[in-house]
Amino acid sequence: MYYPKSQIKTNLFTNGNEYIISTTQEEYIGFYYQISNGNFYTGKNPNENPTLLLEPFTNNPLIYGGEQENFIPNEITPATPTLDFNFLKLNNTPIIRSLPTPIQTRPTKKDYDLGVFSRYIVKKNNENIYIEINKEQFLKFQNRDNDVAWDLYTPKEIIWQIKGDKTQTYTTNRNIIKLVENRDKWYGFTQWFKDRFLKYHK
Repeated sequence: MYYPKSQIKTNLFTNGNEYIISTTQEEYIGFYYQISNGNFYTGKNPNENPTLLLEPFTNNPLIYGGEQENFIPNEITPATPTLDFNFLKLNNTPIIRSLPTPIQTRPTKKDYDLGVFSRYIVKKNNENIYIEINKEQFLKFQNRDNDVAWDLYTPKEIIWQIKGDKTQTYTTNRNIIKLVENRDKWYGFTQWFKDRFLKYHK
């Protein structure tokens, strides 16, 4: 469908937490444009391909780095399993593998005594999508367990400071995340934390 230039806003950009791709329900980061009927599409303008319809992002604080102070792990809806036909059982039945389920790990009293604890993140390999998971899932992805889609995501353990001088703690956690982003080319990883580098600090 053709739209005159006057009805198109081009070269818009999102750092995430705004839109998801309609067909995949995955967070979108990058250029997009808007047409006069209110729809949003990927790309700087309609001449770029592919142009995918975007939907407004309904805030999910677990997947996209938001804050949820009353978080209860048991209330999480399990991720929808995905079929991968590259892995087959002996009877040639496809193995159903699970996608990451967003779960935040909270520090224990022992962690506060130590001053640090581990947070576990996976990144989708072909997109800048980050999901915080628990240690059990992390180990499955790290060990390439066939129960999970380990080839689609890269796991990372982050040592997170939770005690001490606030300024020093903030700087330490931010520098760790920036190092991961630069070293591993996890683009947008620092922004994903939304400047919450004092999370869990006491």
